Amino acid sequence: INREILKSHQNLHAVSVIPELVGHILECIPSNNFGPHLLEVNPIWRAEAERALWNQHEEAKKAYEQVANICKKAERAFWRDCADGGINFDKLSDEVEKVIREKYTRFEEMVVIEQAILCCGFILEKINKGEYIRMMRNIELFKDGDTLMRMHSVTRMMIPMTQMMKNRLYPDKF
Repeated sequence: INREILKSHQNLHAVSVIPELVGHILECIPSNNFGPHLLEVNPIWRAEAERALWNQHEEAKKAYEQVANICKKAERAFWRDCADGGINFDKLSDEVEKVIREKYTRFEEMVVIEQAILCCGFILEKINKGEYIRMMRNIELFKDGDTLMRMHSVTRMMIPMTQMMKNRLYPDKF
């Protein structure tokens, strides 16, 4: 990086390449390795690190929201099936469990990036209190083994209970 900066002083066109170079390097670094030690290189590095983390955060947030919507639909289908006698119980319960795991994985990815953003000081409580509190809440939810929507934990508890009830009501059928 420092060599590129020295070259940029000699060639004015090279200055525009430095942020792009730093951006490519930062995209290869996992977000859980970000920290204040990476920001001490120079101001360009810090600015590009912040930009790269926020871009990663936006992508992770969109991925989580998509999976969360799929999870809602799967849970609704599961409960509808339970209300109709549980005709597709096994298939739908497996599907719900798979989607819940995917949602938790996407939430974890988002939280790791949020931890890096907070660790690097790219968001401060004084400046953006709402976003700061949201990130802190996400981190606490993740530590507790939960995600933004608690419905999946209720579903996880209800699947075995529903199966047990069906076995009692229809012992010869299941």
